[in-house]
Amino acid sequence: MKLAGTVSLYIHIPYCVSKCDYCDFFSVPCGKNPVPDGYVSALCREISFRLSGADAGTIYIGGGTPSLLSCAQLERIVSAIYGSARIADNAEFTVEVNPDDVTADLLSCLRRMGVNRLSCGVQSLCADALAGVRRRAGPDEVVSALELVRSGWDGRFSIDMISGLPGETAGSFISSLEEILRFGPDHVSVYSLTVEEGTPLGRRIESGAQGYDPEAADSMWISARDFLESHGFIQYEVSNFCLPGSECRHNLAYWNHVPYIGCGSGAVGTTYYPDGSGLRVTSTSDLAAYIAFWNSCAPDRTRKPPQQEERIPVPVSEFEFFMTGLRQPRGVTDRGFRSIFGRDVPADAVSVFRKWQDRGLFRITEEEDGSLRFSPGRDGVLFLNAFLGEIIGLFR
Repeated sequence: MKLAGTVSLYIHIPYCVSKCDYCDFFSVPCGKNPVPDGYVSALCREISFRLSGADAGTIYIGGGTPSLLSCAQLERIVSAIYGSARIADNAEFTVEVNPDDVTADLLSCLRRMGVNRLSCGVQSLCADALAGVRRRAGPDEVVSALELVRSGWDGRFSIDMISGLPGETAGSFISSLEEILRFGPDHVSVYSLTVEEGTPLGRRIESGAQGYDPEAADSMWISARDFLESHGFIQYEVSNFCLPGSECRHNLAYWNHVPYIGCGSGAVGTTYYPDGSGLRVTSTSDLAAYIAFWNSCAPDRTRKPPQQEERIPVPVSEFEFFMTGLRQPRGVTDRGFRSIFGRDVPADAVSVFRKWQDRGLFRITEEEDGSLRFSPGRDGVLFLNAFLGEIIGLFR
């Protein structure tokens, strides 16, 4: 089915030299081996199948570690994208990179391919914190990479950080932020460490071999928020900060109920229908099955790809509208809700908003067009999960 309107495209490269101890994203360690050409071939065929005839406004190549791709492989992927879809003239094109992989040749290749936004996973500049979760690059390697980006990259530049890594202190984390701002990023994502069950870090903490203080991690995150805001960055989503006008448009698509296409093993895509319901498709994370299917013959509409499909009924889609919209300080409006779902925000949900407004955690304001805007207060966003727990049962 051809998607109406503009979509966003996410491409997953599920290979890493090694996995970090906190990571539960789908990826497989490949050591010093290159990304298999068989995977790239399969990915290009899937792109041609899923993206055919679409209009794409943003492209995001993530992972895993996309910077492990050779320039020739990246060129094949980009050719598949541009050969399958109509790409907006002002499209945002992001590629994630690991500091260890940043070279002048890589930056030159990305520029030639039309990439205009770089996202670099730094996480910290504290040696103990990086070593404690088995990050590939130490502080010296990270700084060298950032120096290269500053001198050899003229596109937009984002840096990812994680507060609360074992071995990190409030002082060392702010020092890391001070250092990274020297390199001129226009966007910084700061995530408070989430300890995922089944990860090496999660197992160490569960067994008591590794200490962890979630309150200290959250306090560190708050200090980071205040620091970035004091340096001109705007918090436009719970974990994302940017200089004015430098929001990540691809992420905004996720948070604003825009359909997106996912390509690659383990990638997720979501289609929304006129009644507000949706279909979420997750490609298989069985790499062998993924490669075998997409390379077996020319894609057609008679063979179902190896994927999981989840129907999103209207009530679930309505709840997700609030769940993602309220991650943004600007919040959501009842007019926006009505334009998608054809009904007013449930009165019981409005009552919950008013209760949280009385506590000083949420705001209800009237727009010029008379619609109501529901938005979290500065500290209300910290309690978003608790708020969502109160309203989830009201969408049925």
